[in-house]
Amino acid sequence: MEKKFVNIKNARKGEYEEVIKKIALTGKCPFCKENFKYHKKPILKRKNDWFLTEASWPYKNARCHFMILGEKHKENISDLKKESFEAIFFLAQWAIKKYKIKGGGLAVRFGDTDFTGASVSHLHFHLISPERNQKTKKTRKVNFPIG
Repeated sequence: MEKKFVNIKNARKGEYEEVIKKIALTGKCPFCKENFKYHKKPILKRKNDWFLTEASWPYKNARCHFMILGEKHKENISDLKKESFEAIFFLAQWAIKKYKIKGGGLAVRFGDTDFTGASVSHLHFHLISPERNQKTKKTRKVNFPIG
């Protein structure tokens, strides 16, 4: 059975879905170091073999949407060692301080994309902070699909 690195049915409609379809034809993981060419944003910070970048296709209502990715292909939390978690939290804390994030979420989906709702199987963390309505001072909801 051929390994599936992307899941087209979980891709949001529009440009992102078209990019995922192109990636699917390659049969390669778009987040592995040697294939990391579809992403449109620069790498902002590195720690060991993990890095932080802005999301190329941020979720609706996100003021900040960053991704923390490992250079090596892993799909499950159980594949990570203590050093990986230390690097992930270092990068998250760096972004929170640098971009003055007052609140948000750090989310990860792991395992089979048919269960997770992820479009890419390569383990990656999302650091998301919502927009704030300037008139009402309320934050807008950011939907992070799981399932």
